[in-house]
Amino acid sequence: MKIKYFVLFIFVSFLSCDTGSEENAEDQNKQQDIVIAFDEAKLKTIDGKDFPYRDKMLNNILYNDTIRALNKDEILDLLGEPTRINENYLYYMISQTRLGSWPLSTKTLVIKFAEDNTIEWIRVHE
Repeated sequence: MKIKYFVLFIFVSFLSCDTGSEENAEDQNKQQDIVIAFDEAKLKTIDGKDFPYRDKMLNNILYNDTIRALNKDEILDLLGEPTRINENYLYYMISQTRLGSWPLSTKTLVIKFAEDNTIEWIRVHE
């Protein structure tokens, strides 16, 4: 009988433990919501395989009419070398979640150019 109460006590103790994971998730969401102004040097900054500032300035690139008025050569000068080029598309990796060296999810800025090298559209692919 004592063993049943002991096991029940241990079980209830484990259930009452709080790891604080909800607070950590809220802190991470607040950090991701921070937006910084467009800075060419920070945009090109690379830390290992990551670009630490790109996600924070993504909206400034997506919704900037000045950037949308540039041609392909001007975009390459401003944003730097893309992660990938495919015909009339430029791909800039914004962020990537990995498990070890395996990529789980990638956020990419995609810029499509028209035949006259003007921007047709800018989108984010996740």
